[in-house]
Amino acid sequence: MADSLPFNAIKVDGEFDRVFKAEDWAWYFATFLASGVFPKPSDGLQVVAHSGMEIRVNMGYAFINGYAFRNPVSKGVMLDRAEGAQNRVDRVVVRWDLVLRDIYIDVLKGTPSAKPVAAALTRNTEVWELALADIYVGKGVTKILTQNITDQRFNSAVCGIVVGTVKEIDASVLTKQFTDFFNTYSAAVLDEFSVYKQNMEKYLTELAGIYESYVTQTESLFTQYESQFNERYTTFENTLNNWDEELLKAYTAFMANMQLFQTEAQNDFNAWFEAIKGQLGEDAAGQLQLEIDGLTAAVQELTQAAAAGTAETKEALKGLEERVKRIESGWGIDYKHDAVLGLCYMGAAYMSQHYEREVDTAVLGLAYAGNSYLANTF
Repeated sequence: MADSLPFNAIKVDGEFDRVFKAEDWAWYFATFLASGVFPKPSDGLQVVAHSGMEIRVNMGYAFINGYAFRNPVSKGVMLDRAEGAQNRVDRVVVRWDLVLRDIYIDVLKGTPSAKPVAAALTRNTEVWELALADIYVGKGVTKILTQNITDQRFNSAVCGIVVGTVKEIDASVLTKQFTDFFNTYSAAVLDEFSVYKQNMEKYLTELAGIYESYVTQTESLFTQYESQFNERYTTFENTLNNWDEELLKAYTAFMANMQLFQTEAQNDFNAWFEAIKGQLGEDAAGQLQLEIDGLTAAVQELTQAAAAGTAETKEALKGLEERVKRIESGWGIDYKHDAVLGLCYMGAAYMSQHYEREVDTAVLGLAYAGNSYLANTF
């Protein structure tokens, strides 16, 4: 390796006395150009989301240990599929590989973990890596989004930008300040969210308790009301059944008493008729007609006598005329009609005296209904 350059070589015996190798020029450029990405264009070698699990690295330039790298066009890079149960952080790098004599873009796949971190960079005499971006690959995701990509180009700890020795630009301070601010803000937001979450969980738990209590009390009340309703309905149904039985008994007894009364009344009437029939003779109608004829003749005689008689005689004649009218109308008696009406009234009076309060209304109603029916029928 040359310790000084560039000096022209001199040909001695057909061969040049000095040869400059690539590493000679590399140490030369490395003395005034730091490793990193070139700041122009500003999006040079920037990692962006593309489609699904594919990302792209923009066109740009880098410089590593005195060796230059160019990415002439946007390059697509496919990340491995996400883990099913844990997260990981993949790191996109530009690798200087002395063994392969090449500088190229590669991906350091992260280790799945509940709290994943990016893989460490390799930096030795044969391999040197610059981190372009860290990509958070959540469990089960199928697409990389912009917010999943952390740009590391301006982080001098893992990458940085190419600067000269005259005007050194150290972006690590700015990057650190931004990272510290982001971490602090994230922690504050997470703390506030954690408190909010705990309060919400407590509130929802209390609300659930109140709701469960309400449901339990409501179900208890409904059960109580249902039990009381069933009990009262059963009592009412039994009462109605008892009323039906009592009413049927009362009606049966009333009809029996009515039948008995009718029989007794018929017997009494027959006995009375037999007795009166003996007085009137075998032909009651004929006997009555004879009596009417006799009385009529007597009235006529008295009328003739009254023409010249006194006031006492006229009063006697008036009484005889009324008696004749009563006889002619059968003394004004409709035996069948009056007997039935009397039977109904006697039955109502009898029933009202022999049954208790809770059924007397129904019994009296039945008696009066029978009375009305019989009065309109006969």
